[in-house]
This record gives sequence, structure tokens and C-alpha cells, in this order.
Amino acid sequence: MAADASVIMRRLRALRRALGRTRLGARLAVLSAGLAAAVVCGTFAALSVQVRNTTRDLFAEAVARNQRTLVELQRDNRRRQVLTAGLLAESPTLRSAMATYRIESRDGRHVRADLTNTVRRELEHLGRDLNAGALLAIDERGRVLASYVSAGAEPALRTNLSALSAVRNALDPSVVSTRGETYLSGLELGDAYYSVGAAPIILDGYTIGGLVYGTRVDSAFVATLGAQFHGDIVASAGAHVISATLAPDAAHVIAAQAIDTAGHSIAIGGAEFIVAAASMGQTQRGTEIRLNLVQPLTPTLDRVASALRRDFILYGALAVMLATLGAVLLARSLLQPLRAFIAYMRSGAEQERIEQPFDAEEAALELRTLNDSFTQLMIALGRQRGALERRGAQLAAANEVLTDEIRERQRVEDALRESEAQLRQSQKLEAIGTLAGGVAHDFNNLLTVISGFTQLALSRIGKGHEVADDLKQVIDASNSAARLTQQLLAFSRKQVLQPRVLDLEETVSAMYPMLRRLIGASIELRVVSGDRPARIKADPGQLEQVLLNLAVNARDAMPHGGTLAIETGHETDGSGLSHVTLRVSDTGIGMAPEVRDRVFEPFFTTKEAGKGTGLGLSTVYGVVSQSGGSVSVESAPGQGATFIVRFPPAVEQTPAEHDANDDAPAPTGTETILLVEDDEAIRALAAQALTAAGYTVVLAPSSVEALTVVRTMPELDVLLTDIVMPQLSGLQLAERVRARHVDVCVVYMTGWVDDSVMRLELETDVALIRKPFTPLELARAVRGALDQQHAIGQRNGAAAAKRGVA
Repeated sequence: MAADASVIMRRLRALRRALGRTRLGARLAVLSAGLAAAVVCGTFAALSVQVRNTTRDLFAEAVARNQRTLVELQRDNRRRQVLTAGLLAESPTLRSAMATYRIESRDGRHVRADLTNTVRRELEHLGRDLNAGALLAIDERGRVLASYVSAGAEPALRTNLSALSAVRNALDPSVVSTRGETYLSGLELGDAYYSVGAAPIILDGYTIGGLVYGTRVDSAFVATLGAQFHGDIVASAGAHVISATLAPDAAHVIAAQAIDTAGHSIAIGGAEFIVAAASMGQTQRGTEIRLNLVQPLTPTLDRVASALRRDFILYGALAVMLATLGAVLLARSLLQPLRAFIAYMRSGAEQERIEQPFDAEEAALELRTLNDSFTQLMIALGRQRGALERRGAQLAAANEVLTDEIRERQRVEDALRESEAQLRQSQKLEAIGTLAGGVAHDFNNLLTVISGFTQLALSRIGKGHEVADDLKQVIDASNSAARLTQQLLAFSRKQVLQPRVLDLEETVSAMYPMLRRLIGASIELRVVSGDRPARIKADPGQLEQVLLNLAVNARDAMPHGGTLAIETGHETDGSGLSHVTLRVSDTGIGMAPEVRDRVFEPFFTTKEAGKGTGLGLSTVYGVVSQSGGSVSVESAPGQGATFIVRFPPAVEQTPAEHDANDDAPAPTGTETILLVEDDEAIRALAAQALTAAGYTVVLAPSSVEALTVVRTMPELDVLLTDIVMPQLSGLQLAERVRARHVDVCVVYMTGWVDDSVMRLELETDVALIRKPFTPLELARAVRGALDQQHAIGQRNGAAAAKRGVA
């Protein structure tokens, strides 16, 4: 080794001496070639290292960026989990069952199986609708009451999940969630893992339990993320691999690493990977669930190094030849002028200005170009120096303006946050009305199908058939369910009443036989009338509902018998206003003050589970308030209760009643009807009922298909359409159909309840039939709308003829 080194050194010294004796041009050429070769090799080595490091940094930055995107995506998904859990926790059935469970468990009673089954059925229904991986109902201590798991093992009842931070925070009223983060966690069920969000179930201001909504972390979840981020994903729980798109050996190595969120390089089997982790929270066993984003680095580095090596060999050889040739030419033509120009440049650079231009007329073109460039550079530097001074002054002024804008923006953001808080409060107040409207819409569609087809079946078999009584029971049950829907709409004040002037005493007298049978033989019923007529303006059906609900409430308060007194009369308050009064008194168990103060709240009940919905007295309050009256209660424990309903007196006379005979045959017709309904069952029911009445019925399952059908119909007498439909509403469809058939009669159907439908129902010239309806009611509504339009047409024709004669 030492001998070889000495030989190399002697050869280098000999080469240096030989170069020293050659001409300057040759020396410059050789040195330039050697220098070019050394620069190319050194540059290749340095650039290879730099490219490798830069590529690694770019990959790490890309992975870190993907990791941040994944974190934000998972955070948004888990916030939606919390929001979904919060919305599901508002389910009336779930809240009612949880409240009953809380009461029974606190009293030390055995929790009934039907209660937990009710909660589980509700969870299963909600979980399937939302395609949830897991849905758990927990009590106020964090123990599992009921669960629904789409695939995998379910937790045992009363399993304590309070170790989850999300559950602890959701059940702790003092914790205020910041954008939902404190209600997020992981969950381990058997060999399955879930990302979960928890939300409290709050009733009357108290946390009575919670709802845990989870998305399963499995192969489908990992495959979706891998396709979305164009890389490999390893989902792990501690050192355990849940699922991965990598080979099992590499996945286990990555899962065992303590990878931070910034990401770093890992070598596995001679290959290099860039890995970054996103935490999905800890499970109840303290195991952290992580999503590891993996990007292979070695294949890319190998390709870059190979391409870089090939290019450097080619361009390096070319550079050596060009350097040699350039050195020879430079030695011949530029060495002397170049020295003079360098001195000129040094002088100009030191003084930062040009005293006298350089004479380059006889110099080479490159030197003249360099001279011109240097002259322009010096001029530009002078301009830039002045521009920088002016820009500094402008930036100082702009800084002051920007400071003022920041203060104004802060003020606007504060005002916006205050407005958002007010909006959220308003949305909470509207939640109960929105719930009632949504329940009424779906429930009315179902009741229309059940009641309608049952009545059609009854009309076919006749009243003497052996199953006729069974079908009547189905119809009666449907009517009872429809009344329950009306109760929901009444206490939310979203029902349009049809008031008329009536005598309150006559209404009570007419309902006496029904009330007598309702309260039972152990209760004495007394009816006391006033000394003058008690005329009020109210909806007769809803007034009867008020009497029935008050009577049922009194009956339940007297389980061992007693006296129920109903008294009508008049009274004048302290301001001199007169009222028509209805007093319903019982001799029952009475109410404590805390119960009396909440007696008109929706879903509040003191009865056992399954014996009351908590809607009876809230319906009374809603109907009376919507009729312009008021209701109050006087009660004490052991002294019975007296409900006092006050109505404003009506000045009009009581009109004669003309009730339709339900046993009368359905009216018939021969007109052509276009039936537009997106619910297949309701569409079939309406088509069957109208066809049986003699009409020609053309069906359309949507408003868009209805427009296509209308273009092919030469004539159309009736458009029977649902109001709420996708793409085009019934109102928009009617406008377009009237553009082609001007005289078409439009009849609307709806089971939806909102302000626009309520305004439409109040218009006297609009034909509207509410769901649920019977085949007979539908036939009457269509025939009535046609007869009314014909009558209007005849009156308009007669008026036009009279004007023509005049």
C-alpha cells in the first residue's frame, strides 16, 4: 500500500513538471479538462447524495402532508360520529327507554327484558339506517345497556366502558366539548377495533346515559384510505396489526415502531420506507389505535440514481471536451482583454458605480456581451437600490393599514361567533317541531297504505264475512295511530285546525256515553251545565280529544274509584274579560308541586312504562293554545285535581252540521286522472280506489316522468299529485302541466307538515287531501274538486254571457 502510494505521488510530480514546461494554452487545456472531469465526478457524488436526501425529504414531506390530511379527515369523520351520536341520542323512543331504565335501576328494581329489548331494537334500526359499525347505549355509569354491532362480537350487558375518555367526558356534565374532540376515542370488541364518538343523552337537563357510535377499522376501511392517499396503510392497535396493505412481515415491523406524527424513515429487509402515524385514540384497555401511512422510498431512489449516473457519464465526457476546446480558444483571444476587464469590473464593484465605460470595441463578442451585461447590471443595481428605499417606505405605511384591518376583522369575527351562537339556540328551539313534522310525514304514508288497503279488502268481502270484524280492528288501530300523529302535531302547533262555532255543553252531552264507558263502572260521572249557552269557536274533533285526554288522566288518577265532574260555564277575570270555561275535576291522588309544574310538558309522565306516552296533557295544552284559549291545573297530594280550560266566547250562532255518511257509496266519474306519487304502495292504493270509482288512471312515479306522460296525453281532467317529491315539487309540476292543459283540475296529497303546506291548506280554492286518507275520502275529494271547478266554470260562463248581452 505504501509503495503504491509513493509511485502515484512520483507520477503526479512528474506530470506537474511536464505541464509546467508546456505552453500556457496547453496547460490551460489540460488543467481545464482535468478540472472539468473532477468537477463532474465531484458534482455527481455530491448531487447523488443531495438528490437522495432531497428525495427522502420530499417523500417525508408528502407522507407528513398526507398524514395531516388523514388526521383532518379522521377528525372530521369522528366529529360527524359525535354529531351523529348526538342526533341519535335525541330519539324519543331511546330517551324514554333510557329514562325508565334510570328510574328502575335507581329504585333497585329488576330491569325488564322488554326495556333492554326496546333499546336494542331502536339501536338496530338506527344502526342499519346509518350503516354503523357499532352502536351502544350506556347508562349514566358507563355500563352497556344494549348494543348493535353490524359484524363481530357484541359486548356483554353491563360491561363498563367508563375507561374510555369519550364516555367519561360525555357522561360528565362539566366537560364542554371543543368541536367534538373530547367525545372521541377508540373501542375494542373481541378481535375488532372501532373508532367511536360518544354523546350524552340528556333529559330535563340531567345526563341519564349516553350513546356510542363507532366505525369499524377493518380491511375495507384500510383499503379505502390506501386508494384515497395513493400509498400503503397499516392499521395497528399497539403492536398488533389490525389490517394492512403491506406484506405481513413489513406491517408487523411498522406496527412495533413508536412512530410519531411527523414521520421518519424505517429500513425493512434492505428496503427503506417513509412512515407517519395518525392516532385514532385509546381503547378501554389503554391500547392506542394508529393509522400508519407508508411510502416505499428505495425503488424511487434506485431509479433516480440510475438515470443520474447515465446522464452524468454522457454529459461529463462532453463537458471535458468542451472545457479543453474552450481553454485553448480562451488562451488565444481572451486572456489579456479579460485581465483588463476584470480590473474594470473590480473598480466598478468597489465604487458601486461606473466612472468611465470599458472600451470593448476590439474585444471578442463574448467580452463585449459581458461588458454590456455588467453595465446593465450596475444600472439595474442603482435602480433597485432606489426602489428598495421607496418600497421600505411603502411597506411601513401598508403595515399601519394592515394593523387596522386586522383589528376590524377581529371585530367582525367576534360578531359572527355571537350570531352563530344565537342561530344554534334558535335551531334547538325548532328541533321539537321538526321532529314532529318528520314523524308525521313517514307515519302518515304508512297509515294511508294500511288503512286504505284494509278498507278495500273489507269492501270486497262484505260486512258479513268471517274476517270482516278483524279487518275493522285493523282500521280502528290505524285510526288510533292517526290520532297519535295528530297529537304530535297538536303539541308542536304544526296542525291546521278547522274551527267552527259550537256549543260546549252540547259537545259534552254528546260525548257522555263514550266517557261513561271509558272511565269504567267504579267511577261516578257528573255533568253540570251552566245557565246560558257556552258557544266557542274550536275544532270539534280536537275539542273531543281534549275531553277524552282529560277524562283518561282523571281515570288513571282514581285507580280505586271516585268521582269525575265535568262542568261548563262562564267567568270574568280581573281585567273584565269574559271566558267560557270547562272544568274537569277528579277525587284522585292529586299531584305534588314539582309534578304539577311539569304536567303539560311533552313526554313527561309519572305512569309506568307502557302505560302512557306523556302526550295526553301536552296535546290538551297545544290544542287549547292554538284555539286561542288557556289551560291551568289546581291540585295537591291526596286532594284530587281540577283542570280549568278557558275559551274566548264566540259571537256567531252555532251552524247546522251536515256530516257525511261513511256508509254511502263512493262518488264515481269517467274523467282521466294523472296520478303522481313517489311512494309505490300509496300510488297503488290510490290507483285502485279511483279505478274502482270509474276513472281512467294514468300512473307516474315521479314528477319528471309525469311531464313526459303529459306530453303524450291529448286531454287531461285531473292532476292528482303529492306535494313533496324529488326534483320537482307538486306545486311546480302543477304549473308546468297547466301550461299544456289549462283547464286541468289539480288535487294535492301530502303527509308532510311545514309552513308552506299549512299556508296551502288554508287557501279555500286549493283542493288538498291529507294523509292518511281512505279510498272513500280520496274519491270524495276528487269528485268534490271536479264539481267545484265545473260550478266555477258555469258561473264564469254565465257572467261572460251576461256581459255580452249588456
